[in-house]
Amino acid sequence: MVTGGDGGAVEVRGGHPDDLDAVYSELRGVPGLRVRAVPAPATPGEQGSVLEFVTVACSGGAITILFQIVKTLVESRRSQMTLTFRRGEDRLEVTAKNVDEVLPLLEKLFDDER
Repeated sequence: MVTGGDGGAVEVRGGHPDDLDAVYSELRGVPGLRVRAVPAPATPGEQGSVLEFVTVACSGGAITILFQIVKTLVESRRSQMTLTFRRGEDRLEVTAKNVDEVLPLLEKLFDDER
């Protein structure tokens, strides 16, 4: 799913389409982050496309910015927001209840991006 220049990218999925839209909107255009939206395949009768997931690759200090944005988004929506980060076989689910515990683990997913 993640190839080429984003080979080290982390895939982000939302528990609800609005969650993923919020993440994409916040991350798009942040210096040091490469964010790519991947639309879900269209089904018959649908108009437009819905995001299936986004990929995020970071450089250096942008990782800290990514974590701050994720923490703020998740906490602002409380238990309503769930984000799943995946890289290879590693998968982390972030909610308002576990955000402080999961962010250090999420940082490990980006270790080779530094």
